[in-house]
Amino acid sequence: MKKSLLLAALAACGMAGSALAADVEVYGLIDYGFSLSRTSGDNAGAQDGEWSFAAKSGMRNSSRVGFRGTEDLGNGYKVHFVLENQFLADTGALQDTSSFFARESSVAVSGPFGKLTFGKVGKLRSPVGTTALASTITNPFGSQMSNFVGGTKSVTSGDYLTINNAVTYMSPSMAGLRLYAQYSFANNTEEGGADNDDRYMALGARYSNGPLLVTGIVDTINLKNPDDLKHDDPTTVTILGSYDFGVVKPYAFVHYFENGTINTMGGFIRANSEDTYDGYGLGFSLQWPMGGGRAKVGVGYMDAEYSDSPVKNDVTRYTVQAGYDYVLTKQTHLYTDIGYAQQDQDTNTGKTSLEGFEVLAGMVHYF
Repeated sequence: MKKSLLLAALAACGMAGSALAADVEVYGLIDYGFSLSRTSGDNAGAQDGEWSFAAKSGMRNSSRVGFRGTEDLGNGYKVHFVLENQFLADTGALQDTSSFFARESSVAVSGPFGKLTFGKVGKLRSPVGTTALASTITNPFGSQMSNFVGGTKSVTSGDYLTINNAVTYMSPSMAGLRLYAQYSFANNTEEGGADNDDRYMALGARYSNGPLLVTGIVDTINLKNPDDLKHDDPTTVTILGSYDFGVVKPYAFVHYFENGTINTMGGFIRANSEDTYDGYGLGFSLQWPMGGGRAKVGVGYMDAEYSDSPVKNDVTRYTVQAGYDYVLTKQTHLYTDIGYAQQDQDTNTGKTSLEGFEVLAGMVHYF
């Protein structure tokens, strides 16, 4: 009798646990490939003209594991959560060792009013996370995971990934238009971004109507930390758009920035929070179906100069890239890309020019 009661109790606990976990999903992807690249030109150093061959993790997508779930509260209200990390497929190590759930750690409430998300999330102009508005749906090359296959990162300013202690609001759809607002409290420690008492703020709008998608984002960091007060508040304005004609899908973006850092591109300028720039970046890409997959080509351009400084430092970048993504199965994709990048820099000590070239191939498996 006691054994029967025990077995019944264990069975009940198992069923209750299954019911509670019914809407929890484990998901992720593993991206692994190979890269052949070369840097040449002025000040290229010992690697000038030398080819570098490497096995690399995450050249198209960052490898990740996540947990997400939804509870229906009734009357149109729901509670959501997302926990998502990021790792290196070649070693299994965390890609960001500062936190375990480096991509997102959030809880959200949605209803007729829209959606409120709390926690560590992607900035509105980020390609990362559920609150991001600049993912691969607005640029077929996404960010820049490789050396010289330029996505948005290579020709835009820094401070674009995630923020801690954030509140993000998304409005309900109003005839295809959604409005967004984001605010981050203290203790943000992302590299080149808000730190300690600095406050991150952003506003966004997205219009979707059939094949048309247009997104606009304005963001700034209200600097309060004494270490950051050596320059004015960094501010960006970004507009992204795409239109799906079926036979071809063009993408375009314009990015204006003040007091921002410049992102790393291969062995070129390294991001430094003490060096801030004013400038703009542009990008245009095309994607079309071909042979069971998608072909794509794109170009990018950036023009930047030191912010409010008597020291001359003008930087221009040009990128050209092409690629092909083949859908082997629903869960496994193959990809190959080729990219060329050039950076010209004009300073008080003279002019320099650097070039980078890369060919890569890899595989992404989704689960």
